[in-house]
Amino acid sequence: MPDTRYQQTAKGKTEAAAKPGALKPGLKSMLLAVGKGSTLSALRARFPKATDSNLSGALEQLLKDAYIEMAAEAATPSVADGGMSAFLSAKPKEPTASQLRRAEGTLSGTRRMKAGFQISILHRPGKPLPARSGNKHGVLIIDGNDAEMLMAANALMKAGFEVNSAATRTEIGTALERRPEPDVIIMDVDLPDVVGLDILGKLREHPQFKETPIVVITGRAERDDIVAALAYGATGYLNKPVRAEALVGHIKDTLGMP
Repeated sequence: MPDTRYQQTAKGKTEAAAKPGALKPGLKSMLLAVGKGSTLSALRARFPKATDSNLSGALEQLLKDAYIEMAAEAATPSVADGGMSAFLSAKPKEPTASQLRRAEGTLSGTRRMKAGFQISILHRPGKPLPARSGNKHGVLIIDGNDAEMLMAANALMKAGFEVNSAATRTEIGTALERRPEPDVIIMDVDLPDVVGLDILGKLREHPQFKETPIVVITGRAERDDIVAALAYGATGYLNKPVRAEALVGHIKDTLGMP
């Protein structure tokens, strides 16, 4: 059985942004925990002291008052239907002219690129992003270079992150079907059997990953490569090599962590 997923309605988003709003503190906390999408198991982990009856009661009240809704089943491709691997096999939409202009604008705001300079473009959220597991933040590393993947994984695990990794289309699809979803994805665009930008573009078309921070970390440092990644939806762009401590700092910045 798939894990039930809830998401805020338009009314819920309005209430979430209101201070203090109409809801009592307990229900408001549950509404904020649901956010743009959260599974029942993730909510249980987020509120470990809450009994199942209290948790169910809060969700039923928010559903009844139209602050939240159950996410459409179509939002999660099933393994029987080919799952994420099948979804990722299709070509993504090409970036629009507006997306390309925004990407160019982002790049023009950075320092002038020179050979040997580290390129560091990151979007930092206005407030810390909560862990979907309710405990540790999860990171998915998509990289075809085993040595670089291991370096990144070791550094992030030592810093307290839950880490999964993938390289091929099948591995990526399997990793993305795990629950809870990763809080941040870091990926190279040079992968063994799939075009990294295609994966990035398809993730931005998927309702569960369109808002997930995705940082491209790659050896490519040409202007056209950076613009393309930003236009396809990258939250950030870093060029290799990236030192372990710097990587941890960048990922914390992306999640709004101190």
